[in-house]
Amino acid sequence: MSAQPQVQVQTSFPDFWRVILQKHKKFVALVQTLGPMIDDLFCQGHSEPLHKVCRYLAKMVANSVGAVLVLGMNGYGNDALKIARSMFEAAVTIAYLRRHPAEFDDYRDFHFLVAKRRYRYMEKYSPQSLSKLTAEAIASSNSGYDKVRSRYTNKKGKVRGRWSKKDFSAICAELGLQELYLTFYELTSHIIHADISGMMAQADPEMGVLDVDIAPSEANVEMALRSAHCYFALAAREYVAMARPDKQQLAEQIERDFVAAWKD
Repeated sequence: MSAQPQVQVQTSFPDFWRVILQKHKKFVALVQTLGPMIDDLFCQGHSEPLHKVCRYLAKMVANSVGAVLVLGMNGYGNDALKIARSMFEAAVTIAYLRRHPAEFDDYRDFHFLVAKRRYRYMEKYSPQSLSKLTAEAIASSNSGYDKVRSRYTNKKGKVRGRWSKKDFSAICAELGLQELYLTFYELTSHIIHADISGMMAQADPEMGVLDVDIAPSEANVEMALRSAHCYFALAAREYVAMARPDKQQLAEQIERDFVAAWKD
């Protein structure tokens, strides 16, 4: 039997790690201490639906810190920004729901509208997929949609495409985060949607090189790391204020660590 050929797979750039470790050693060192803090922060579950969902969101944000670090260490700053953008959205959602708990049902029940769109898609383009769903599951989903649809429908009978009546810009402005919306969120939106501004943001900075700046590169790595750290601190603070007031000192420590890591 002939030996199977060995496949060489390169998934990282170890030689580039020292560049990031030296430039962002305070942040990298602090990330190594986050494990016990995150375990402590989320050690308790909740029965209150709002608290349970916001714990999930905050835990997602905490988990993404590691993902951003892995990408940043390997010079994928532009891709790390995409994850940081999602972290920002989750942290903002926690902050908004803390101040507007009466709108939690709209956040939760928006799932029925998403499910309805998927059902309509499968019905039109992939009927074979519907055969994998039970009649009970379809009936339950449609029943849920019928119950909540009116809450998302305007006077013209149009069902809105987002869970909140306010757009994300308005939510950020209300929370005092308009500057981050206009800078960080605006930039990362262009990158994610790959419009001309997003493409130009990923261009090689060297004069005369008309090409994309690919990994490993320092481009946008610092922004991604700092942003991820910031949104983790924001998510932790808002979750603690809402559901874990006994962890206030921990939330304050996370914020102090953020300031210490990036004050220079």
